Formats: sequence, C-alpha cells, structure tokens
Amino acid sequence: MALVAAIGGAAAEASDVRPNLHEVVADRTVTLHTPGGPLPISYSGNGTMIGRAKDLEFYTGSAFDRGTWWVVADRVCHRWRSWLGGKEYCVTLRMDGEKVHWRSQDGYSGTATLGAKRRVYEAGM
Repeated sequence: MALVAAIGGAAAEASDVRPNLHEVVADRTVTLHTPGGPLPISYSGNGTMIGRAKDLEFYTGSAFDRGTWWVVADRVCHRWRSWLGGKEYCVTLRMDGEKVHWRSQDGYSGTATLGAKRRVYEAGM
C-alpha cells in the first residue's frame, strides 16, 4: 500500500507543461485516500514532512512519523524515519483539474486531496 505522495506532471492546455513539483507540495498537506483510510502528509518547504496514519497504524506500525522529501524528475520521493523501513519511496500524482490521482512505485493507486497552501512568514516581515 502506498503511504507517501508525489506530484507528477500533467498536461496544461495543449502543451505538456509540468507543474513545479516542489512548489505544488511545499507548505501544503496532501491527503492520500488509500483503501485503508486517509493519510495526510504535511510537507514543509525545507524538505521535511510529517505524516499522521490514524486509521493506517495497523499497517505503518505507528500513528505518526517524520521524514524528508525531495523531487526527482516527475516524482516526489520520501524517506520516513520508521515507516516503510526508512527506505526511499517515490510516488507520482497526476493532476486533472481539481482531481489528483496518485500512483506508487509498486503499482498501488488512488486519489488525493491537496490542502490549502500554508502562508509562511519570514522574520522581519
């Protein structure tokens, strides 16, 4: 079962314009809708992330984990501290208007919801 998310390219208009994956994911919560229940992952712009597995604790082994994320080609990759054995895991998301479809590297797939972009305040502003 896929427990992480990534954003993959989607055609915008007639040209094959791909979104900047880091910009799409950074400072946003992406909720994967899995057969076992929802999995919200909060991505920070600095490459760290937090996941809350609530209904998936039976699968992940814990209800909460932290890790790092980065973009490779058309995928967002993850390395959790304990989930998925701490191994690198990449997933693509295809954006189709307001709908987001995810697919894991091992073939699992489903839909996802992109949360609102969090506003980040810098010191002195």
